[in-house]
Amino acid sequence: MTDTRPEVTPDSTPAEIDARLVELAWAMAREMAVLEAKGATPDQQAEAELAYARLEAESEPLELAYARRQWPRWYWVPNGHIHREYKECNTLWPSTERNLYPAASDMTGEQVVVLRGWHVCTVCVPAAPTLPAFRTPGTAGVAEQEASGDCPNRTPVQGGVDWRRAYVTGSCECGARGVSITPLGYLRKHPHERKKLDADQKARIEDPKLIGAPDGSVLRVDGEVIRTVVTAQNNYVRYMEYAATWGNTAAENRAHAKVIAEALAAKAGVTVEEIVARLQPRVDRKVREYNRT
Repeated sequence: MTDTRPEVTPDSTPAEIDARLVELAWAMAREMAVLEAKGATPDQQAEAELAYARLEAESEPLELAYARRQWPRWYWVPNGHIHREYKECNTLWPSTERNLYPAASDMTGEQVVVLRGWHVCTVCVPAAPTLPAFRTPGTAGVAEQEASGDCPNRTPVQGGVDWRRAYVTGSCECGARGVSITPLGYLRKHPHERKKLDADQKARIEDPKLIGAPDGSVLRVDGEVIRTVVTAQNNYVRYMEYAATWGNTAAENRAHAKVIAEALAAKAGVTVEEIVARLQPRVDRKVREYNRT
């Protein structure tokens, strides 16, 4: 596949240069692994050597650009915080793994807090706890959570925490209930309930296999949630069979079947009469089978 991204040059932005340097570093590591592999053939090693040289040639002017311009760089410790320059933070050991975070390159401490919120190291940015953005996962974190469906909020709604149980839970402004609470009183990571409900409703409308009420809400009939078109069709046939064979509940079963027929009609974009006509042969067959027993 052809790479259509703009070429990164020594005059590109710091974030673009550092992002490309990270890509090149990983690519060079892969080629070096081939060069050092005992099982690699001479042809494979020759190809890897050429590839490594090309990558190194692209990387060199970008590294020189950083050496010349000396923009601020930030590093992210896996499962940890974002730190300032590589050797400046006294909370890190020499052996601590840290990875260049290109999205924050050339940013001030305050800008990085806006971007990443509470993930920023407070030793590297002492003023971080005083900034409003530090109480959030940052703009980048919110975007990631929205893409994943997680709720960015960690503060329980007032009066929404049940402290009476050993396993403390709370409620979130997103509508989530029963979310576990940390020892400091914050909500743990949880799905965004309203977005989840909206996504589920959209799926029931757009997914050809799923079904809901005509407005996309959950289809409940006789206390049962019906989730798929196939289940709805089967249940319609079942209720109509019951209506024809169980006289004392005929009206109730026809009412259940009517609700399902309306949902199927809305799903297919046809009339209720068309749905009834399509499924009537199955109903007749079930009634005949019942009468033979």
